[in-house]
Amino acid sequence: MSNYGDNNYGQENDGDTSRGFMDHFKRSDSRNSSGSGGSGPGRQGQQQGYGQQQQGYGQQQQGYGQQQGYGQQQQGYGNSPGPRPGSNMVGGSQYGGNTVGGDFSQEEVDKHQRTEKYKEWGKYAAGAAAIAGVVGATAYGVHEYRENKEEEREEKEREEQEKEREQERRRHEQEERQKQQHQQQQGGRHSPGHDSAYGGHQGNQGHQGSQGQGGFRPPAPMGRPPYSFDANDVRNANPARSSDNSPTPHEYPQLRQVGSDSTIKMGSIISLKHNMTGRFLHTDRSHSTESGSNQQLVFGFKWSPDENDWWQVLPANHDVPVPGSVVSFGTQIRLRHVETGRHLHSHYNYRERKSGQNEITAYGDQGHSDENDHWVIERWGDGAYGQTWGSHEVVVLRHYVSGMTLHSHELLISEDVQSVTCFGPGNEENDKWRIECQ
Repeated sequence: MSNYGDNNYGQENDGDTSRGFMDHFKRSDSRNSSGSGGSGPGRQGQQQGYGQQQQGYGQQQQGYGQQQGYGQQQQGYGNSPGPRPGSNMVGGSQYGGNTVGGDFSQEEVDKHQRTEKYKEWGKYAAGAAAIAGVVGATAYGVHEYRENKEEEREEKEREEQEKEREQERRRHEQEERQKQQHQQQQGGRHSPGHDSAYGGHQGNQGHQGSQGQGGFRPPAPMGRPPYSFDANDVRNANPARSSDNSPTPHEYPQLRQVGSDSTIKMGSIISLKHNMTGRFLHTDRSHSTESGSNQQLVFGFKWSPDENDWWQVLPANHDVPVPGSVVSFGTQIRLRHVETGRHLHSHYNYRERKSGQNEITAYGDQGHSDENDHWVIERWGDGAYGQTWGSHEVVVLRHYVSGMTLHSHELLISEDVQSVTCFGPGNEENDKWRIECQ
């Protein structure tokens, strides 16, 4: 404990103030002289103020108790010139109180405290970054999970929609079969006054087909046995019904649909859309058959008509109807391709490679045509011979020579080239065609 803080010093001040100050001054002057050798009035005043500060410091030291290193600090004071008036002698202490600044300035203490705070903040920031990483990873996982669930839901909806469409198609087919059975039981639909005629046009002679257990059965070709619908039952075209020496004009005026008129006439321009697949009957000069006939191929193409999908309705060879006359079901017609001038054609002995069914081609030209270009137009299900052909009707095109019908299916010969053949009696969904007019 320093003399500046003992009780004797306080007692001397109480007994004789003047003597106490002088003794104190002498003792202080003696120490300072031995430490620094300085003297003078200014020096004495500094020493007097220093003693007063040391007196207060001794009181603080008495309150806190003796601290380690205090004696070393006191020895340092004996050699120092003393604090300048107004200077700050108090610094931060690890115990929370004030102590002598010693070797550290207030600025260094503050800097140390800021550094400690920055370290703490760095720890908090690192912890926050780690938490943010975990949260981000969790959010990403949740996002991926939701996307997977959404894809599964969409896939399930598509499958359900496909099932619904398939069920609807089956219901439709069942309704069609029930309708046909009902018509068979009722004896079919007959148009009064037309039971024994195809439609009244010259050369279209025959008898009304009967409704039997096999559905609608077309009449036999004139002078020939009933149709067998067998590809091996080869029937050759009648050479007398070709374009040679035919009075039928080579050309008919091309007629477009006018307003709401749905009646098909001689000369009408139409396209044929396959009812099941939606593709249009098409031909062009760039596609030929692969069967050996080397004729222009007819096939199902796109789902909307283009310039190669249009056909003109013409009379059969040796028929001479008036241009623009109404066409009735049961009439023999030809369909001439508007772009290339060839006729819709089929024959025996040449079969479509993939299906094995009789092929369909585009054959001849405006001046050359034979009986294999003749087709009988029928309404789907009952024939409706003698009734007016309307563009809204679902139709069947029956090849007059073979008795088989214009047929297509989802069999592709190549990309966007759907197989079209001549096949069967005309009872299948794949035998249905719809009409679109220009």
